Amino acid sequence: MRVLVTGMAAGMDDAAFIQQVMRLGQQNGREIKVFDAIREFTKNGKKPLERLLGTTDYVFELTREREYEKIGFEIAVNNYRDVIIRAPATIEWNRINRKFKDQRIIRDFIRPDLIVTLIDAEWVIKKKLETLAGADRFLRALKDRNHTIYEILSWMNEEVSLSEDWAKYMGVPHYVIAIGEPPEALYKLVTHPDPWVVYVSYSMTYGTPEMRQVVNQVIHRLRDYAVVVDPQTVEIGTEFDSVADKEAIYAYTVHRDLHWYVGKVHAVVAIHPYPDRPPLSAGMMDELGHARDYMKTRYMIFPRGFSPFTTDSYIEKGHLFEKPDDFFRHLNEVERRPRYNDTLVLQSEMKLETDAPAVKPPPKPRAQEARAGS
Repeated sequence: MRVLVTGMAAGMDDAAFIQQVMRLGQQNGREIKVFDAIREFTKNGKKPLERLLGTTDYVFELTREREYEKIGFEIAVNNYRDVIIRAPATIEWNRINRKFKDQRIIRDFIRPDLIVTLIDAEWVIKKKLETLAGADRFLRALKDRNHTIYEILSWMNEEVSLSEDWAKYMGVPHYVIAIGEPPEALYKLVTHPDPWVVYVSYSMTYGTPEMRQVVNQVIHRLRDYAVVVDPQTVEIGTEFDSVADKEAIYAYTVHRDLHWYVGKVHAVVAIHPYPDRPPLSAGMMDELGHARDYMKTRYMIFPRGFSPFTTDSYIEKGHLFEKPDDFFRHLNEVERRPRYNDTLVLQSEMKLETDAPAVKPPPKPRAQEARAGS
């Protein structure tokens, strides 16, 4: 598979994430070839990025087109099977979001099978931008800009939005993946054609550690069948410099979960294993409502879920399960979902997983719950 990976050009640990994906490939006997478009544009730094950004749009566009042609030629000549092309769709420079109109040249020469946009929490990106070090003048200039939370969120949104436009132009799927996800998420998208992509929805605020462990176990088992998009991999900030920052973060969190996630996946699995309290998460029900409007397949694990409102409105008939085992039996025996045979955990992390505590503390509240008060 040829996967075009977009995302902000700075402020994320995307290079380390992609390296982990390559290591998963090595463990499974698959070479994943990675091309870094910015490195190609700048000739490994010999043509500084800030200088290219300072030229006319026409000159920089010609530079990008030439390098994309070279990348496509190398992929074709060497018949690479699994390829990641890391490229930005936009770059924030001098307070202006520079959008790259590269969809035609990428379609004609790279011919990606899908596009994935990498994201991270806005407060994490802000911290990284503030602590950038080194001699790279482009990174120093970004650091000196002192980007606000709103500017970072806007940059991230522009990156997702333009990548989505590229995907529609090329007629390929577009997914949004947080770099906090296990690297297996991107690995599956790179190495397996047409994987099943699933968003998991659950209460992020309430519940005992024991029940949270049940939720995590369902997510862990589901990874055997699907590319799982888990909202807790983007941790919402809890400290705000202003009310405006808080409003922006909450608004973008809702937008991300409902449109970047629910709107793009194949199915939503709602997990609410609590027999009594807490009540159904309003955020989860909002996500199921959007999934219905987007015509996505919907499942729910809910011990007390047999209600005409649940089964006839939010959840399709036959997709409501009292126990997790019932849900996975349905995947195996009714839908006959194939399972991955790949090694999906990095060898260096296997011992860490074994040594992990049996019960993890629940994550901090996110805006998904704050928007609906549950």
